[in-house]
Amino acid sequence: MTLLLIVSGMPASGKSMLGAQLAGALSVPFVTKDEYKALLLARLPGLERAVSGPLSFDLMWHVAGVTLAAGADTLLETHFYRGVSEQHILTLAAAHGARVAQVFCHAPVDVLQARHDVRVASGRRPGIDLPMEYAALPAHCCWTPLDLGDAPCLTVETTRGDVLPGVLAWRVGLPHRLE
Repeated sequence: MTLLLIVSGMPASGKSMLGAQLAGALSVPFVTKDEYKALLLARLPGLERAVSGPLSFDLMWHVAGVTLAAGADTLLETHFYRGVSEQHILTLAAAHGARVAQVFCHAPVDVLQARHDVRVASGRRPGIDLPMEYAALPAHCCWTPLDLGDAPCLTVETTRGDVLPGVLAWRVGLPHRLE
């Protein structure tokens, strides 16, 4: 049975960095929405945010479905939306007979804001890293882990050094078959 490993959390919580490291260590596909959004915006720079966001989510769900259909454990990472993303994840897993587990990344709000402000100021990802005030973000923005039923969930504080060894140890301890 394949594993759909979800890496969730707020923007700038360290989920992309951890997700890339984890996918490399586990030799699994790393499916991340921001890469699809960056490709779309590079080819279509005038694409409105109201289109680029949903379209990049659609691409992410599709690619994850392709990798799961091929029998590959898959790591899916983005800034998910509570109350919306869970159904997509659970439907995707059910369609491919995959088990689900989640790693939730978090950091204090002042750290998230500072990390995000640095990303915005760098200008490296136009159309992706946009100014925002974390303190004003609503609950659906993934302040807490996604509600994926009884799927195992590990919460990691990303300001406490290298969390990869602990996440890998947790992954190894997951049952081969999650019911």
